[in-house]
Amino acid sequence: MTIRVSVIGGTALVFDPSDCVILRKEHGIAGVLTGTLPSAPQQSLLLGVPLRLSVEEVLYLYEHEAVEFVSPLGPGTSLESRDDSFFQTPDAAESAPMPDQELVLTKYVSGQRRDLDELYRTYCIFKTVKEKGHFTLPGLRFGGKFVSYPGDPLLYHSHFIINTKDFYSDRLDLVQLVKGGRLATGTKKMWLLAGEKGPGTRKKTALQVLNRETRTVCFSVEWAGFG
Repeated sequence: MTIRVSVIGGTALVFDPSDCVILRKEHGIAGVLTGTLPSAPQQSLLLGVPLRLSVEEVLYLYEHEAVEFVSPLGPGTSLESRDDSFFQTPDAAESAPMPDQELVLTKYVSGQRRDLDELYRTYCIFKTVKEKGHFTLPGLRFGGKFVSYPGDPLLYHSHFIINTKDFYSDRLDLVQLVKGGRLATGTKKMWLLAGEKGPGTRKKTALQVLNRETRTVCFSVEWAGFG
């Protein structure tokens, strides 16, 4: 079953609660709830739909043919006549034309303003973690790119703080390595440094990001006596 995704202002959003459930149960993707209460828009304790997906999550769903980009365009309106992002609420008219899926993906990825080689690296790492059965969430709170959970984040404590690295060009900062290891140990996690083994060809389009050419390699860091 495909998940209906709306792209608004460069952000991929899921509005249907049933799609959010399918994402969590069948695809192992939790996303981030961003909706708030109209009567209390400043609060952040009780959040709901729409569910925001990261670019890595969107690419993963697209590669597995589990996503459908939707548009609110009414009858007689062409895609070329609109400059804004594709958007559809769950109760949008069924007669609205479906946008070209590859075109929407390309526009969405290019709107992230990220280097495609860096996106390829993070996506390969994200996909590797997903293939191990883990959930991933943004890791900014712990100083990483991702935080990895062995199951649903509502039921499990996160095990890894994942940082991405280009092993062929990025400088390995030992001070940052020590900081990451100590932070992970203090929060009952393991610091994971992940990258690709072997430099791949330079990526020029969004679809090339989906073509894995190299193997993901991970190095874990933990303090002696941890656990």
